[in-house]
Amino acid sequence: MIAATAQTTPHDPTTNGAAHAMQDRLCPGCKQSAVTEDGGLVVAFGQSFFHVDCFKCAKCGNQVTADTNILLLSDGSPVCANCSYSCSVCHEPILDEAIMTGEDSYHAHCFKCKVCNKRIEELVFARTSQGIYCMDCHNERMIKIRRHAQKKAEKERNGGSGSSRSRDHAAREFHRENGRASPANPRTSDR
Repeated sequence: MIAATAQTTPHDPTTNGAAHAMQDRLCPGCKQSAVTEDGGLVVAFGQSFFHVDCFKCAKCGNQVTADTNILLLSDGSPVCANCSYSCSVCHEPILDEAIMTGEDSYHAHCFKCKVCNKRIEELVFARTSQGIYCMDCHNERMIKIRRHAQKKAEKERNGGSGSSRSRDHAAREFHRENGRASPANPRTSDR
């Protein structure tokens, strides 16, 4: 979800032939036709037209006026400056463009990769419990995780510590140096 600062404009739908263009418009606040029989004023906001009385903050429900600094959410809803989101990185209020990822919100300039610290420009990223990653750093991280998992699985397949080849080699070395089989290796111990 992206939010951006927007200015509201009172709009008279009866002027300049706009009434016909607005016939099918519904007010997002009350879900009724934005055009009233008496032709009252509406607020043009983003791609929507609100009745003046329906133009309220989507979070707190307070009336929003043309003088109020508001944000436009990607769904077309207004949010007043008091209810604006806080950046998950710098914790400052977001009064301009915001990038939303689930429950987290970011200033566009704070939306950076956790590893390389580069801004994520294209909004192509990976979000994990560890943070936000650009795709290059995420792919590198996944390679390391897979490599570690493969080594761990190989170690478990080979009896926990090292390969059987290295254990056999160690047993032969012990036998050669001590003249007897290694008690640590039951396959080569004397019975």
